[in-house]
Amino acid sequence: MENNRHPIDTGAETGDESSGTLEGAFARVSDAVYALDSELQCTAANEQARALFGRDAGGEGEGAGVDRTTDATTRSLFGDAHVRAFESQHPHTAEAYHDAVGRWFEAQCYPDETGVTVLVRDVTDRKDRERTLVDGNRRLRSIFEDAHDAILVGDEDEIVAANPAAGELLGLERAELYGRSLEEFVHDDHDVDSAWTALLEQGRLRGSFSVVRPDGTDRIVEYNAVANVLPGTHLSILRDVTDARRRERQLECQQARLAALDHINGVVREINDAIVNGSNRAHLERVTCESLADSPSYEFAFIGDVDIRTNSITHRVEAGIDNYVETIPLSTDADDPAGRGPAGTAIRTGTMQVSNDVFEDPSFEPWREDAREHGYTSAAAIPITHDDVLYGVLGVTSARRNAFTDEERDVIGQLGEILGHAIAALERRRVLLGDELIELELVVDDAVAHFDGPEMTGHSVWFDRVVRIDDEQYLEYGTTAAETFPTVETLTERVPHWEGVTALDESHGEVTFELVIDAPPLIGVVDAYGGYVESAAIRDGDYAVTAHFSTGTDVRCVVDDITDVYPRTRTVARRRITPSREPVEQLRTRLAETLTDRQQVALEMAYSRGYFEWPRHSSGEEVAEAMTVTPATFHEHLRAAQQKLITAILEPPETTRDAVTDDP
Repeated sequence: MENNRHPIDTGAETGDESSGTLEGAFARVSDAVYALDSELQCTAANEQARALFGRDAGGEGEGAGVDRTTDATTRSLFGDAHVRAFESQHPHTAEAYHDAVGRWFEAQCYPDETGVTVLVRDVTDRKDRERTLVDGNRRLRSIFEDAHDAILVGDEDEIVAANPAAGELLGLERAELYGRSLEEFVHDDHDVDSAWTALLEQGRLRGSFSVVRPDGTDRIVEYNAVANVLPGTHLSILRDVTDARRRERQLECQQARLAALDHINGVVREINDAIVNGSNRAHLERVTCESLADSPSYEFAFIGDVDIRTNSITHRVEAGIDNYVETIPLSTDADDPAGRGPAGTAIRTGTMQVSNDVFEDPSFEPWREDAREHGYTSAAAIPITHDDVLYGVLGVTSARRNAFTDEERDVIGQLGEILGHAIAALERRRVLLGDELIELELVVDDAVAHFDGPEMTGHSVWFDRVVRIDDEQYLEYGTTAAETFPTVETLTERVPHWEGVTALDESHGEVTFELVIDAPPLIGVVDAYGGYVESAAIRDGDYAVTAHFSTGTDVRCVVDDITDVYPRTRTVARRRITPSREPVEQLRTRLAETLTDRQQVALEMAYSRGYFEWPRHSSGEEVAEAMTVTPATFHEHLRAAQQKLITAILEPPETTRDAVTDDP
């Protein structure tokens, strides 16, 4: 195509009125302007256009005319726009980036039949703003789509926008949320109307509520809402805090359990202090209940007495509450609803029983109103036992749900054993030191035949002393005729709890022996009730025993427990006796107060095994072996016992007073 460009010289007199008019118009325009003819060739351009698109853009001017560079540049940037405008004879706008100057330009093309006039503006700043806005919108969209928190946009009636996290939180595809109200998902316990009112009045609102998904599951959410982000449109951000709240509750429960454990350990220390200080049973029980009730972990505590014959539980001690046991239904009868709760079940089974939510536990129904009145949610009943003897039941309540679980349950359950052991020790002490005792004579008819033992008609065996080694093992020392001892050896093989018999000495036609017994039923029952065997013997196959108990012992329970093991047991005599207070008895009393258990065992075993005889029937090593301790330990205990024995003989007590004890 022939180049018919016509340069405009703005500094020369052309005489052409049209050119002058165009030149003046171009001069008055601050933006770049250029004109195209019908062949879309650039025929005129103002100074700004030549500066942008001509050689001036590269730093070399060509006067006022339209140079080839200007024509080529405008064609490359806006050529398509020129064609569209001219062909359509409608204004057309286009944008292009000019690499030479590093700027964005907008060309507004105004056509007529003779060509196209193009107005060019620098829109770089606007493009930058648009790009920034686009980038910002892209980031906002990315945040909206990728946010872990649920984001909802809408009004009171419907949701108009929701991100994927919202669909996951509410349990629906997010497209299914559109058109639904958030109120449909809010739990009934949340006051939605008040929340909307507060949001509209304040403009912002924070809080939490529970949402209910279509599948029925609940989630706890914290929300941050902004009203009228657009007129009538509100923004809500919901964060699922269900797991965090659960962890918080677990942490609170752990802290409460640790505090409770610390409190229980304090109770144990107070019980031990009371034992060391020589407290009686009533004081021990009072200390236990008061220590539990004073703890912030528990509401109140009580100890009840148990009468198996009448299936009744009666008051002994209470703390933190008054007249509780006497005013509620309690029983040990499994057929009675009042006997199927923690207390009755603990007594029947001999194991700790708990109700960690008394309002959900069906067996606790008889006491629910009582629980509401006194403010407890969990309850525990711990049998107070020692060696299978029941001394009562300890009841504890707590306002905490699930209070008696894990370590706390284990530790508080030990209170029954600690109290039972302490009460049993007190009972034994009362027997040893009491001014008055109950003496019980029993006979087990055909005791040897009970174990399919050898014929013992005309034979007698005397058991002189019983020494308790530990909770299960006893050593019994006795004598019999030399011709009877083989029969005793045979009987040892037949009686399950007789572990072995050893002859310690044989002289004058008699054998002194040691019998190892493992958990003996009869002796174990006597020991469990705090008594001791005064004497025992086998005569013509019958077993006769005389035992002493404190005056507060329920002898009928003792006899019942022995009869359960040996049905052919009969009571020969039951009487109250006053032990002799001769000097020897006083010596025994003082020794019982000063000797430790191991010193007592060492002294009794050494004496019974003939350690003090000459020649000795047993060496120190043999006695130590029987005690299952080292010889050095045995001699240490024995020397300490001998020192206390000599001291008791040679140094009378500073004061002498009547002993006073409380009946349990």
